[in-house]
Amino acid sequence: MMYVGTVVKQASKNEAIVNSRLSFEPRDMYVEEMKSAREWEDFLKVIPNRTFYHSIKWKEVVQKTFNFNSLYLTIKENTGRIVGICPGFITSSMYTKIYDSIPHSDYGGPLMENHYAEGGSLLLRDFLQKFCPSRGIGYAKFLFLDETRLSKFFRSQSGATERALGIMKIDLKTTPSGFLWNKVFSRNLKKKVRHVEQDGFQAQEAKTKSDLLEFYNLYVQNMKHIGASPDPFRFVENMWNTLHPDNLRIWLLRKDRAVGAELFLQDKDGSYAHYAAVDREQARARLSPINYLRWVEIGKAEQEGRRFVSFGSTPSDPLNRYRLQKERIGGSFQQQERIWYSFTSTGFALVQARARIAPAWKAIRRFLPIGLKGFLERRFLEF
Repeated sequence: MMYVGTVVKQASKNEAIVNSRLSFEPRDMYVEEMKSAREWEDFLKVIPNRTFYHSIKWKEVVQKTFNFNSLYLTIKENTGRIVGICPGFITSSMYTKIYDSIPHSDYGGPLMENHYAEGGSLLLRDFLQKFCPSRGIGYAKFLFLDETRLSKFFRSQSGATERALGIMKIDLKTTPSGFLWNKVFSRNLKKKVRHVEQDGFQAQEAKTKSDLLEFYNLYVQNMKHIGASPDPFRFVENMWNTLHPDNLRIWLLRKDRAVGAELFLQDKDGSYAHYAAVDREQARARLSPINYLRWVEIGKAEQEGRRFVSFGSTPSDPLNRYRLQKERIGGSFQQQERIWYSFTSTGFALVQARARIAPAWKAIRRFLPIGLKGFLERRFLEF
C-alpha cells in the first residue's frame, strides 16, 4: 500500500491546519506500510526523541498479547529513504475501530526528521484521512512530546486535545548520580535510602519465572489497592519472553519476601519505568521502596552507559503528589499532548463525548468505590 503526494496547507486562526490537498506526482514523498523491520530500526538509530516503545520488539510484545492488527507506516522521500514513521495498531472501543499509536505505552506517536516535519506530518494525516474511513476506522489517537513539535499538524476542530499528562525523566549526562545525591536528594530522602539497607533489604534482579510471578502478584495487589485495573499476566509474560534480559529488567526489594518492585524496559539510550508495586503492609513508614529501587536503577543505568532514566507517565499538575515524588529524586517534567482525530461521523461523536466527559470524570473519580472506579477508568481510557 502506497500513497504519493505533495501537501499544500492553508492556515486559519481556529485550526493549525484546516485544509490540505494532494497532487499525485511520483517525485514527491509518499506513505506506505512498513516493508522492512531492519529499515525501521535503522531509522530509529538516528532520529531524536526515539523511544523503546517505537521499536519492533515492543510491536511484537503488544501484537502477541492483544492480537491487534498493526499499521506501522513509513514516510519516504522519492529515493526510498525513510524520513518519518508512525507506529500504530487497529484497536476497538464502543463498537468503533481506532487507529491507536501506541496502546499500552507511555510514549508513542509519529517521528519525523526536522526538515520533513511539516510536509511529512501533513502527508501522513492526509493518508489516514483517506485510508481510515475505507477500513471503518472512526478516529485516531496520537501521543506527542511537546519537544517533537509535531502535534500542531494533527489538531483539528473535529478532534480533541488533552494535556493532563507528561513524562518525568532524569538526564544522566546533565544530572549524574553524584549530583543527584549531593545536590538534589533531601536529607530525609537520603535517610530513607539508608534505612532500606540498614534494615537488611536487598535489591535483586529477577532471574527466573518464579521471580516474575512474585513481581506480578505484588503488582496486582498494588493496583487493587489504588483502585486500578492490572494488565493481564500474559502481557508481562510476553515482555519477559521477548525482552529479557537485553531489554527488560525487574528489580525486587527483598528480605524475607518482596516489599517493592519495579519493571524497566531498556534500549541503548535509557531505561523506562513501566510498572511499580509496593507491599503496603510490609513497607513501613520509614521505608521508601520505589525511591530506593529507582536510585538503584539510576546507578545501574549510569554504569551501563545509558543517557537517561524515565519514570513514566505523570500528571501535569505541578502539585500532584506523584509528580512531586518523582521531582524529589531528580526527575524533570516533559509535557505530552494527546490528540484524538476523527475520520467519520461516529468517530466525531465519540471524540466529542470524550471531551465533554473528561472534566466530569476527574471531578468524581476520587469519590467512587475502588472496584467501580477501576472498572470505569479502564473503559474511559480505552476510548
